[in-house]
Amino acid sequence: IVVVGAGVAGLGAATRLKELGFTDLTVVEASDTVGGRVKVWVDTGAQYIHGASVENPIYCLLNTSGLLSQVPPDEGSTVYYRRDGQRLSEDLADRVYEAGEGIFRQRGNNSGRSLGEHFAEAAQAFVEGWQAEEKKSVQGVLALVGKDYLINIAASDLHRVSVDSWQYYTNMGDDLNVECMFQMVEKLAEDVPKERLLLNKAVSKIEWDGSFSGTDSQVYPVRVLCGDGGEILADHVIVTVSLCLKAQAASLFSPSLPAEKMEVIDKLSFGNIAKIFLEYEEAFWESDVSRISLIWDDDSVESVSTNKTQWLKHVSLFTVMKPQEFGNILIGWCPGDVADLIETMTEEELSSAITEHLRIFTNLNIPPPKSVLQTRWRRNNFTHGSYTYIPVGVDGQVMDVLAQPLVGIKNPSKDLQVLFSGEATIKTQYSTVQGALLSGHRDAERLAQLYGRTAPPAVHCNNHT
Repeated sequence: IVVVGAGVAGLGAATRLKELGFTDLTVVEASDTVGGRVKVWVDTGAQYIHGASVENPIYCLLNTSGLLSQVPPDEGSTVYYRRDGQRLSEDLADRVYEAGEGIFRQRGNNSGRSLGEHFAEAAQAFVEGWQAEEKKSVQGVLALVGKDYLINIAASDLHRVSVDSWQYYTNMGDDLNVECMFQMVEKLAEDVPKERLLLNKAVSKIEWDGSFSGTDSQVYPVRVLCGDGGEILADHVIVTVSLCLKAQAASLFSPSLPAEKMEVIDKLSFGNIAKIFLEYEEAFWESDVSRISLIWDDDSVESVSTNKTQWLKHVSLFTVMKPQEFGNILIGWCPGDVADLIETMTEEELSSAITEHLRIFTNLNIPPPKSVLQTRWRRNNFTHGSYTYIPVGVDGQVMDVLAQPLVGIKNPSKDLQVLFSGEATIKTQYSTVQGALLSGHRDAERLAQLYGRTAPPAVHCNNHT
C-alpha cells in the first residue's frame, strides 16, 4: 500500500492501516517535512479545533497525548477599535458580534441562495432595531463578523458561497484555538516507521488499472512514478493531496480520472488564508486580551467581500499567540484574494503598512515589530491554498463522488486500486483537520473491509487534562 502525502489525512491513513495489521506500507511526501497544511515551529497552518469534544478525533489525540494541557483555560477578551482611534464598548460589540454569528448558524429555508444574500438580509434587519446613533457601530461590527467568516471559510466573497454549504456538516462542539497542532502531527508521525516515510519524494504520475511486474515476481495493478526517477508498485494507493489536484489531475493519473470526478474537482473552490506573525519587544495590548478587532464605519453588510486595492481593510482581526512563552506575538488574519496578494509582499512592506494601520486604530505610537513571518499557502507547489469551500450552485454531496475509489476496467478483480482522502472528500467535516484525519481512517477501513479485517475504535478519548 502506498499513501501519497504525509499531511494529517495521509498520516491518519498510515497509522490506521498499521493498527489494522497492514505492514507493507510506504508513505511518500513531496516536501521535506510531515504535516501538510499543519506546520511548525509556530502554527503557520491549521490551529483551530472545530469541535472541542470527545466526538472529535483531533481533540481526543491532543487530549490523550497531554497536549491540551498547554491550552490556556481562559481565552481572554476581545478589544474593538474604530478608525478614529476610539475603543468601542466591549459589551455592545460582543452582543452584536454574537448576534452576527447567530445569523450564520440559523440559515432557515434559504436553499439555493448565497451566504452573502442571507447575511445581508438578516443583518440589515438587525441593524434597523437599533437607535440611530448606534446603527453605524452596529453595522461595522456585523460587517466584521462577515469578514471574520470569510477567514473561517478561506473565501473572498460571501455572495459566491452557498448558503447550503454546511447542510451536511456535523457540529462537534465549540471551536478551540490550539497553538500546538504541529506537535499533534509529530505524534501521528511517530507511529509511522522512519524507513517507511519517504520525504522529498514528489509523485509525478499514478498509473493504475495495469499489470506491473515487481522484483518479487508479483504483478501489481498500480505504479507510482516519482520525480526523482524512482517507482513504487502497489496493490492500493491512497491519494491525499489537496484540491490543488485541480491543476494536476489531467496529467497525474493514467488512465485519466473519470469525467464525473474531474467535474467535481472543477466545481469545488479551494480558498486561501494568510497568517501574518508579528513579534514585538513588548506587548502593546493588555495581558487579558486574546483578540484585537478593527471596525470600519464605512463597511456594509450588503456586500462582504475582499478588495485587493484596499487590502488593509481585510486585515481586521489579530489574535494574541498564547501562552506567553511564545513571546509577544500577534497573528494577523486575512482571506481569499487578499491573502493571495499578501503572499507577494515583502516582510518590510507588511511591517510598515500594518504598523501604520494599527497606530491609526489604536491611537498608540506602536513600534514596528522586531520580526515578521507570513504564510504562503497559495504559492506552495504542493498545496496551492488552504482548504475547500462550496460555491453557490454546488451541492456538498459532490464530495462523495470525489471520495469514491477508482474501479478498474482491465483488472476489475483488483478492487480499491486508488482511494482518495483529504478534507475535500468528506462532506460532514470538510475544511477541518479532523475531516482530513477521519477521511484517512475511512479509506484505511475500506481496505480492512476488503481483506476481512476487523476495525477496532480508531481513537480512545481518555481524559489526561
